[in-house]
Amino acid sequence: MHPTSLDRRSFLRLLAGGATAAGLAPSLACRRSAGVAGRVVVLGLDGLEPKIVRALMDTGRAPNFKRLAEIGSFLPLGTTMPALSPVAWSSFITGLTPGGHGVPDFIGRDPETYLPVFAIYSQQPITRTLRLGGYELPISGGDLVSSRHGKPFWAYLTERGIPASVFRVPTSFPLDDSATRAVSGMGTPDLTDTYGLFNYYTSDEFEDRPDLSGGYLHHVEVVDHRVRAELMGPDSFTTSGYEPRLQPHGNKATVPFEAWLDRDAPLALIEVQGTKVLLREGEFSEWVPVEFELLPVVGKVRGICRFLLKSTRPHFRLYVTPINIDPSAQVVPVTYPEELGGELARALGPFWTKGLPADTKAFDHGVLTDEEYVKQAELLLGEQLAMFEHEWARFQEQPEGLFFYYVSSTDQDAHMMWRNMDESHPLHARSDVRFSGYLHHLYERMDQLVGRVLPAIDDKTLLLVCSDHGFAQFGRQFHLNSWLRERGYLHVKDEARNKPNANVLDIDWTRTAAYGIGFNGLYLNLEGRESQGIVEPSQAPELMARLQRELEAVRDDETGGSPVAKVYRRDDLYTGPFTADMPELLVGYTPGFRSSANSVLAESSRTILDVNPWAWSGDHSMAHHLIPGSLFSSRKVARDTPSILDLPVTILEAFGIEKPADMVGSSLFRS
Repeated sequence: MHPTSLDRRSFLRLLAGGATAAGLAPSLACRRSAGVAGRVVVLGLDGLEPKIVRALMDTGRAPNFKRLAEIGSFLPLGTTMPALSPVAWSSFITGLTPGGHGVPDFIGRDPETYLPVFAIYSQQPITRTLRLGGYELPISGGDLVSSRHGKPFWAYLTERGIPASVFRVPTSFPLDDSATRAVSGMGTPDLTDTYGLFNYYTSDEFEDRPDLSGGYLHHVEVVDHRVRAELMGPDSFTTSGYEPRLQPHGNKATVPFEAWLDRDAPLALIEVQGTKVLLREGEFSEWVPVEFELLPVVGKVRGICRFLLKSTRPHFRLYVTPINIDPSAQVVPVTYPEELGGELARALGPFWTKGLPADTKAFDHGVLTDEEYVKQAELLLGEQLAMFEHEWARFQEQPEGLFFYYVSSTDQDAHMMWRNMDESHPLHARSDVRFSGYLHHLYERMDQLVGRVLPAIDDKTLLLVCSDHGFAQFGRQFHLNSWLRERGYLHVKDEARNKPNANVLDIDWTRTAAYGIGFNGLYLNLEGRESQGIVEPSQAPELMARLQRELEAVRDDETGGSPVAKVYRRDDLYTGPFTADMPELLVGYTPGFRSSANSVLAESSRTILDVNPWAWSGDHSMAHHLIPGSLFSSRKVARDTPSILDLPVTILEAFGIEKPADMVGSSLFRS
């Protein structure tokens, strides 16, 4: 930035000062009380389940959590409906309900096409291109835009000169300049795709994975103990036009690599672009830099990846992580300021930048074993804790400010390792029981993390440890769209009736009254909103009441349980300008049940209920009143039923800043 230019934060601070000098009241939305200063530390431990924490505290395995509860409070923390990370953390960031911040789920839908869309950010269309030689280059449009609306609460701090360090908070991508120091979190793509695409190489010609998602399967040959292959990268510029870089299809840029297999030992030497890595079977590499050429000479992008040598004999098998954006050479900003990425990389080495870093897809599809997933999880946790230590040391030198640090492991590892711990899970017997205690071990590591910040507590420093939701078993899956189809609320086209799995393009919208998209969303095909809507607004209340009654009455013949605990009406929970865009009904599942992955994308079949077949065996997209998060506070909480919506109000109050008019929560310390 030019030294004489003003960014948004500087402009607002100048505006406030100018108004005061002119004898006018500051034009800011809320004011800071005179003489108030302090520090607030927030540890966001995604998915921290209060019942597990309580059990570990009671058995002496979580002494720091117990000490914090004795100093202040430990309570369940009410969450949003749906109880999903992008929704709940967006409410934490803005103090708004989903109707105010506009994030409905991980997955939303386009009411014009009905197609599922990623709900955390979107890419604007390319509006102008330039043809250069054999290439067509975008010159305007194509920007990445956050889907979250509302002002981040920490912006009220930085506008007043109070530093705010915000690390890996979900839905923070693309980053803005509202924090002092920031690393983007959940929603940040890898170099090639919104969710992250791994590469898997095998010399077994009979190994076939027709349903593989989340990565590429490559068949390779071993010739004279050598393997030649290519890493798949981002879309390249082509003569047929530019395809958005962060999409899973198109003409891919590639990087060649070779692997030499030891003749006698289970070793392989991998070389890619001059970097050589020697690996034993079962070993992950350090981060390896890779550079993809999208345009000759001038159009290059850099990423980083890790290699896992799965086996050398009888078949060569190699897994490569999704190619992460290189924090020291960012193709899109993943830190603010951008130079923070290089600073952290120099101090700590390269690090995961993908917002959902653990490769759950590779684990679900059997590309990674339980043991291999845990090895990756330990690498990831080590990076998160190392970055915490680096930034915590820096923050402690500050007399005031906000320090927010987020840990993803408590969420992703609970999703993937729940069946190992839970003997009642239908697939527990197929899990690796060596890792039955892994989640408890992880919680003990979080207790140690709390122990690192406890000494900082004083009358000027508030500590909050919070999670966005809890966790429960996911053993049975409910195919919502299959149920809607069976009951006559959803119809497929005649030609799709016999398909084993009908997708969103097979739906006959002229006869469909309701459809599910996302983990909990149930939309009416509303006239005037959906492009082919058939439900008149006057018919909506009766239709919603009927859907509520019938869904809550569903029984599982296999277990005798009720898959659906409660169906919530959107208008009873949401306020704000985006409420009408949200699903009319929110299906709250009973712990033990969840929507099937197929239904999340509006797919249907003849199956209504069956066993969840995936390693993804724990979940939280259930009735939000049954799956609260955890709240620890170093000060006594005055409210019996705190909500995640109360946290931004409380944090601002700690700095003497009045509650902004649009926030819906209240201070934790006022009854």
